[in-house]
Amino acid sequence: MELDQLCLSARVRIFRRIVSAIMVLVWLWSCGAFRFLIGVPAFVVLPIMIIVPITVVRSLRWKKPIMVIAGILFVISLVLLLLEKPKRYKDWIESCKKPPVVRLSKNREVVKIDNVREFKWRSVDDYDAAWVTRSYYLDQLDSLDLVVEPLGDSKLFAHSMLSFGFGPERKVVISAEARKEEGESFSLLPGLYKQFELMYQVNSERDALTLRACQEGTQLYIFPIKASQEFMKSLFLSMAGKAGKLTDEPKFYHSLRANCTTELFDHIKKNYDGSISYRRGVLFPAQSGKVLHEMGWMDTDLDYEEAMEKFRSGMRVRKFADHPDFSKKIRE
Repeated sequence: MELDQLCLSARVRIFRRIVSAIMVLVWLWSCGAFRFLIGVPAFVVLPIMIIVPITVVRSLRWKKPIMVIAGILFVISLVLLLLEKPKRYKDWIESCKKPPVVRLSKNREVVKIDNVREFKWRSVDDYDAAWVTRSYYLDQLDSLDLVVEPLGDSKLFAHSMLSFGFGPERKVVISAEARKEEGESFSLLPGLYKQFELMYQVNSERDALTLRACQEGTQLYIFPIKASQEFMKSLFLSMAGKAGKLTDEPKFYHSLRANCTTELFDHIKKNYDGSISYRRGVLFPAQSGKVLHEMGWMDTDLDYEEAMEKFRSGMRVRKFADHPDFSKKIRE
């Protein structure tokens, strides 16, 4: 009997800790919602975020009313989040001002895309803008690469894109991104609170890679993927279709559920003829090269360390930014 009571007491303590942890997360989320959804200044939110939990822990007298107030704030935050709707028209920054317009031929073999971005980037703020219309013939689709840009020196976080090849110098990159407004900068926390719309940017490979690598020291990896033409076709159609749909039916970017990597993974899983599950390459995209190599999906006979060195491409992207054979040179 005594042993049963001890076990019950231990379970109760564990349950209370779990409930306390959930309450803390809910409180932090609510504070973030008031900061980003309502625009309450950070210097107001931060003290409240810290003082309220301390007061609840130390004062039994104030515990119940504060918890009631916190519950009301959470409900208000949740309602505000549910009411927030994505918008098609805003004062977008130049690089994502024109979303792709996608048309598919009757035989589903030709994809015509308006507003393919072909900027010439000298720096993030110095560029020549160009939007073009391109037709992509799926019977010419012959290569697929995963492009990974680690965020700074991070071994975990990165931006990832797919490059589809329709010949040596006719490659198009599709990238799921947060669509930003003028004066807006990307951050992970606002991305949890519907602060950015989701956009599938369609770019020439030269545009996408020179933008990402234009700052000295920025690193890029271009990993060739082993894939059948049928898989590449279905994947391209899937992503191009989503790109066009988002133009007419905007959705929100989400830092965890709808980001650059989870969006790619969802399309790959949908079109892959087999079983595939979330791996660390999805949670931590800077590790995706290692995952590709371990799964045997990287198109190379090199071991992992040699492959990483071979496919490290940031310096070559900067060196050959204006070369007529850009895509070939950056892969040599």
